Amino acid sequence: MIRVRFAPSPTGFLHIGGVRTALFNFLYARQQGGQFLLRIEDTDRQRSTPEFEQEILDSLRWLGLDWDGELVHQSRRLDRYREIAQELVSKGLAYQSEGAIKFKIPKTEIKVYDIVRGEVTYDSEEFEDLVIMKSDGFPVFHLAVIVDDHDMEITHVIRGEDHLTNTPRHILLQQALGWKPPKYAHLPLIFGSDGTPLSKRHGAVAVSEYRRQGFLPQALLNYLALLGWNPGTQQEIFSLQELVKQFSLKRVIKSNAQFNPEKLFWLNGQHLRMLPGEVFEKQITEFWHDKMEIQPEEQWRKLIALYRPRIQTFEELQEQSVYCFSDPAYTDEKMLQEIRSNSGLITLLKQWGKAVQELPDFEDTTALDQKTRQIAETAGLKPKDIIHPLRFVLTGRIASPGLFELMSLIGKEICLKRLHLFLGQ
Repeated sequence: MIRVRFAPSPTGFLHIGGVRTALFNFLYARQQGGQFLLRIEDTDRQRSTPEFEQEILDSLRWLGLDWDGELVHQSRRLDRYREIAQELVSKGLAYQSEGAIKFKIPKTEIKVYDIVRGEVTYDSEEFEDLVIMKSDGFPVFHLAVIVDDHDMEITHVIRGEDHLTNTPRHILLQQALGWKPPKYAHLPLIFGSDGTPLSKRHGAVAVSEYRRQGFLPQALLNYLALLGWNPGTQQEIFSLQELVKQFSLKRVIKSNAQFNPEKLFWLNGQHLRMLPGEVFEKQITEFWHDKMEIQPEEQWRKLIALYRPRIQTFEELQEQSVYCFSDPAYTDEKMLQEIRSNSGLITLLKQWGKAVQELPDFEDTTALDQKTRQIAETAGLKPKDIIHPLRFVLTGRIASPGLFELMSLIGKEICLKRLHLFLGQ
């Protein structure tokens, strides 16, 4: 049976690169009918914390990357690592050095067959003897990882390309212990738009930050799957189930992937609009429940339905609809002066204000539309000649959802109040 693992260190938040590694392991395991195991590499006593571990587990659960079997902690396996280190010493393959234990690197040529990169050859003459146990009795990464992979019966190690140069050392250790190495697949690294490895300067890198911003887990996974993997078709929108069905390590790209925030936002918007109506309503309401004053239920439903086609994340709702909750801020000085200096337009706006007073309320958007068009036509103008200025007066912006639907949402009283304030009445 195929068995793969994701092995994060709880020394920081789960980041985008880590999630991509976890995702590719998950997809391969599920596609092959195998197992996806989780190991916490927590032997760094100074930097590892329970809080970071919990954040990693919560993020994986939120993403839907559920692991199989028991969670493995390296910190609970110290005796096993010491046992293996002593076995190598007793065989003359390792030795004590200033309280540490070093593995003797045999002088040989090492061929690494990598599923992504093909065959890579190394000359161990270039390697120094390898510390495998520190003087404090704790293992280094190289020993702990090969012991864990052996004991967990890992068949395929899928990890970042930055580990490729570690692999020949791991193979030498495995051979010294008489163990069959797993198969390896090293994934391309993720770079920012400036060609340097992805970091905080390129924007959010922690999964928890994307969750806080109102991204959907399925959209984040969809985007990360396309960073380093080519489906071989023009399809860009994938559910997790579709990714499982189509994923193949043979289609992982060798070249480094470039993180594009705009593409992620676009993909999230696509997934957001694909949600069934009741699911969208439930999720966006839960997201904003403790962050924004939720309107009466019916008005809230109108608000989220109106902005659903325009937002790309749940967080964008507040910024996009801020004028629904407070008076507009007229920051576009040019537009403000254009309207206020046009006496004909000011007269037209006053006429509109009087005409719509006749309406009992603004619930009937068709009646609002008709009234507005009549006023424009009477003045020998096109409807847009009054609709655009009206939008600016009511929202402070030159773009918004449909004006009449928006006026219905804001309500007659507030709309007319804003108009009168703008006109100085």
